[in-house]
Amino acid sequence: MRKLVPVLAIVLTLSATACGGDAGEGADGDGGTNGATASAGATGPTASTGATGTGGDGCVDLTGEGPVFTIRMEKVAFVPDCFTASASQGISVVNEDPVLHSFTLEGTPIDVDIEADATFNGEPISGVVAPGTYELICKYHASMTGEVTVVE
Repeated sequence: MRKLVPVLAIVLTLSATACGGDAGEGADGDGGTNGATASAGATGPTASTGATGTGGDGCVDLTGEGPVFTIRMEKVAFVPDCFTASASQGISVVNEDPVLHSFTLEGTPIDVDIEADATFNGEPISGVVAPGTYELICKYHASMTGEVTVVE
């Protein structure tokens, strides 16, 4: 029994360390989600609450970033991988990886290939994409997913 107590203490400490840490940090410490997605495979628009705050879901509110907001692709992940943006904003998508990626919003006409070490600059999507929540994917990397909420 005496030997079991230190072993349990070590296991509990390691478990707490693995589960704790920065909420935006992936298991590899790079800030990514290691393929996890908040949308869990959902496609197309879902009901939008119209809320633009980060709320309890951990998504980043980019509506206050000005006329253009920026998303990065790094370490085969979208950064941020969950965000809210206004349909009236333009977007800049920077591919910092040495491979081709796509920025694809499922259920919409948004499907852009972005070469390695390149930047895509897109126009506002008002009138093209209805407000709602969409799954964000890279069609070349199955683990590269995210969630985008579009508001007016």
